[in-house]
Amino acid sequence: MTTLSLLPKQDFLEKEASTRDPIRGIAELVWNALDADATQVSVILTTNELGGLVAIAVTDNGHGISQDQARHDFQNLGDSHKRKAVRTRVHERAVHGKEGRGRLKFFSIARRARWETVAEVNGKSQSFTLTIQANDLEKCDMSAVTAIDAPTGTTVELSPLKGTFDPLSSQMAFRQFSTIFAPYILQYPGVEISYNGFTVDPRITIDKMHDIPQGKIVCPNRTIDDLRLRVIEWSTPTDSRQIFFGGDNGIVLGSQAAYVQAPNFQFSAYAYSGFFRELADANLLDLEGINDPDFLHLLEHIRGNLKDYFRERQADLSKGLIQELKDQGAYPYEGEPSDEIEKRERQVFDIATHAVSSNSREFAKADSTVKRMTLAFLKEAVKHNPDALSTILRAVVNLPKNQQTDFSELLQRTELGNIITSSSLIADRVTTLSTLHSLVFAPKYRQSAKERGQLDALIRDNTWLFGEQFHLTLP
Repeated sequence: MTTLSLLPKQDFLEKEASTRDPIRGIAELVWNALDADATQVSVILTTNELGGLVAIAVTDNGHGISQDQARHDFQNLGDSHKRKAVRTRVHERAVHGKEGRGRLKFFSIARRARWETVAEVNGKSQSFTLTIQANDLEKCDMSAVTAIDAPTGTTVELSPLKGTFDPLSSQMAFRQFSTIFAPYILQYPGVEISYNGFTVDPRITIDKMHDIPQGKIVCPNRTIDDLRLRVIEWSTPTDSRQIFFGGDNGIVLGSQAAYVQAPNFQFSAYAYSGFFRELADANLLDLEGINDPDFLHLLEHIRGNLKDYFRERQADLSKGLIQELKDQGAYPYEGEPSDEIEKRERQVFDIATHAVSSNSREFAKADSTVKRMTLAFLKEAVKHNPDALSTILRAVVNLPKNQQTDFSELLQRTELGNIITSSSLIADRVTTLSTLHSLVFAPKYRQSAKERGQLDALIRDNTWLFGEQFHLTLP
C-alpha cells in the first residue's frame, strides 16, 4: 500500500498568508519574537532619500531559532513546536502562536522575508539565515551554520516591499500598533516593544481602563462562562475602534470593528475566552464575514455591553452640567425616573445636553429662560424622534436672540407638539407647490410630465390646492 502525503501548494499558502492590514502582518512577527522569550523587540522602518518606505525589519533578543527547530517549523504548516506549549520556556509568559502560520504573513507586504538568527546549541552560539520568496511560499532556503560570538536573537527583514506602505511611518500606525500590544505590556511590564523609534508605553497612552463584569452567556450552541471584557480609553486618537479577541491567557489573537457609537471617546475593547482560541486555531477570527452563530451572538453581547458602558460614561461627564441646570430651574425633568424606560431616556437627554453645551457658546452664555426653552424642545425630540436630534439642536441653538424670545413666548401659549405638527404641514405644502410648479413650467419636466399617474396623483393627495374648505369636506 502506498501512502500519499498532503502538501500545501502556492495558491493555498497565499490564501493562508494574506492579510489586508499590514500592521497585523508586522504584529505576527512581533508575536513570534515574544514567544521566543524576547524582552526587547523593535520594528524598524527604513526609508530612502525621498522619505519613501523601502524595508521593514523586526529585531529581538529572544533565544533565536535552532537549525533543528527551523527544519521542523519551516517545513510544516501547523504542528508548530509551540502547539503543546502553554508558556515560554524561560520567562514563562503566555504563548501567542500555535499553528506556525505567522511567519507567512509577510506575503501581503514584501516580496521576500529573510530571517537572520543566532541560537545557542550545546553551549555555543550558531548563526544561519532562512529566506522565503513571496512567489514561492512552498520553499525555504536555509544557509549553512556559522559559529559566532554574539548574543542570541533574530532579525526578520522584509524587502523589497510590494507597494507603497508610507502610512506605516505615521503616528496613527504607531497608535494602531500600540492598541495590539499595550495589554501585553501591562501583563508583562518587563517587556519593551518599540515601533519606528517609539516605545509602546501604556502609562502614557492609556487614559482609563475598566473591566466589565460578565456572567454566563447562553449562545445558540454553547454556553460561554469564561468571557472577560476590558475597555481601554486612550489619551490620544486611534485610527479605528476595535474589539480585540484573545484566548483565556489574555493574548490578542484577532479583531473586528467595534461599530459602537461613543462620541468624544477613543477606545479599544478586549474580549478574552477559550472560545476565541478555537476560532483562531480554525483561522476564522479575523474574517469580517464570519457567520458562526455562537460568535455572532457573543459579538452582539459584547457590543451591547460597550454601548451601555459608554452611555453611562457620557452621562457621568454631564453630571456637573446637569446639576447646574437643575439649580437654574432649566432642567425639564423632576424627581427620580419612574421606570427603566424613563431612566434610559434621561441618560440620552443628559448626553445630548452635554453635547449642546460643549459645542455651542451661545447655549453656555444664554440665560435660564432660553436654556429652559431649548431643553424643553430637546426633551420632546429625545422622547419622540431621537434620530432627528442633531438637526433639531442645530436649528434651536442657532436661532437669533429675538427669534429665541418669540419661540419661548409661543411655547407658553401652545404645546410644542402642536407647533411641530403645524410646521410640518406648512413644509409639506410648500414642497407640493414647488413640485407642481416644476411639472407645469420647468422646461426639464413639462414635455415629459404626464397627467395620469403624475399630475392627477399629486392633486389627489393635495385637495387643499382648491381651497381649505373643499379639503376639509373630503373623508
